[in-house]
Amino acid sequence: MALMTNDLEAVRNFLGPGLLHLFNTIFVFITTLTVMFLINVRLSLYSLIAIPLVPLLVSRLGAMMHRRFKKSQEQYAVLSAKTQESIAGIKVIKSFAQEENEKDTFSGLNQEYIKRNLSLARVRNLFWPSMIFIGGIGTIIVLLVGGRQVIDGALTIGQFVQFSAYIGAITWPLISVGWIINLIQRGSVSMGRINNIFKIKPEITNPLKPAAPETLQGNINFDHVFFRYELNRKTKNLIKANFIDFKDTFTRGTENNWVLKDMSFDIKAGMKVGIVGFTGSSKSTMVNLIPRLYNPQKGKILIDGFDIKSYPLEVLRSNIGYVTQEPFLFSKSIRENILFGKEEFLSHLSESEITTKIIEASKTSHLHEDVRLFPKKYETLIGERGVTLSGGQKQRLGIARALLINPVILIFDDSFSNMDTNTEELILSDLKHKTFGITTIIISHRISTIKDSDLIMVIDDGGIKETGKHSELIKKCSIYRGLYYRQQLSEELREEI
Repeated sequence: MALMTNDLEAVRNFLGPGLLHLFNTIFVFITTLTVMFLINVRLSLYSLIAIPLVPLLVSRLGAMMHRRFKKSQEQYAVLSAKTQESIAGIKVIKSFAQEENEKDTFSGLNQEYIKRNLSLARVRNLFWPSMIFIGGIGTIIVLLVGGRQVIDGALTIGQFVQFSAYIGAITWPLISVGWIINLIQRGSVSMGRINNIFKIKPEITNPLKPAAPETLQGNINFDHVFFRYELNRKTKNLIKANFIDFKDTFTRGTENNWVLKDMSFDIKAGMKVGIVGFTGSSKSTMVNLIPRLYNPQKGKILIDGFDIKSYPLEVLRSNIGYVTQEPFLFSKSIRENILFGKEEFLSHLSESEITTKIIEASKTSHLHEDVRLFPKKYETLIGERGVTLSGGQKQRLGIARALLINPVILIFDDSFSNMDTNTEELILSDLKHKTFGITTIIISHRISTIKDSDLIMVIDDGGIKETGKHSELIKKCSIYRGLYYRQQLSEELREEI
């Protein structure tokens, strides 16, 4: 937010008014000085006695402005982040009665921003008086020396008046130097911050020479995969330099702690695979590696026998339907949210055919029956992040979005957690027919969601503890058996109540 508002505005002011007045100042100063030397060389030299003070002031005050403006912009970034965070989390703030604390925190950050801006203003406001003073020295010298030359007859009254006018003409360029230097320093700091963002290169990029086919079948193979979350040194330094000076305990803490440890498995095309485990056992991390949202530090991930790094990102990701636990919804209509990212793939269809596919996907996710009750049906605007929808409706919309173009690989990351068991069973039943032949991976804490899977993987502490079908895992896996019995008991108690 800070980069796109304040910093961009500072760069615009430098490239527009800044450069315009810079060239204007240089032109006026040089041409006026040339005419002055043609009138009287000696008097011209006297008028320039104070000029050497200009670069001294510019270098000293310019450096101070550069440092203070950078600190001001850094604080503005912090203030913007806090504002956005508070507005986005307004429900949590209200539910915990933290309104006054948030106001106090914002007030503290705002006061620091004011303090830094006042510090910058004090330095900036020295420029104008300093330049006026330097111009005034030249004017006084011209009056004294020029007046004496007129009395002595070495200079005519007309030349003296003319010379005095030129002195006034070059005084403004000297005064405007302060304002121009201010714009240059602000633009320089802001452009540096923006350039640092441009310098950040994505770690996950398209292969230089794609070696994989453009069509996927859905076979997935993890070959001794190790992964941990970390920032590379260059990115970390850029963040420190331009935004917030954070402690890198996150990176240090994970240097020797793998989130995924030596993970190996095979999933055949068309299989339905269930993944279960305790909270924090790295289930989501594992599936995030399949569409290359992250790259593993060790090992390989293969799809149809090809390393996923050899697939163009567009090909890989367009063949994978990924539904997260909390789907991100845009402040658009239901139709636009379901259609998001698929416009190009469906561009050959008519509007009515696209609408038919949207309704079909919505029926499979059992969103359609809710949408029919909305005032504008699929054209209903759902607000920022889908604020007008319930948690279950958001998840069903996310499922419809993923099903729209029949992906080769379909991933559900705990995507049924906000639904009641009856709705979940209906969706799973419809999905069984809809996803026939599609490699389907379902992460869930509910055993009932995945017990009919062709293969179930039990994940614990970043590794695969056991694999098999439901009946096999009940017998041989204590983690799975414990989860299943606890959930069965919970269901029985709920029914009795």
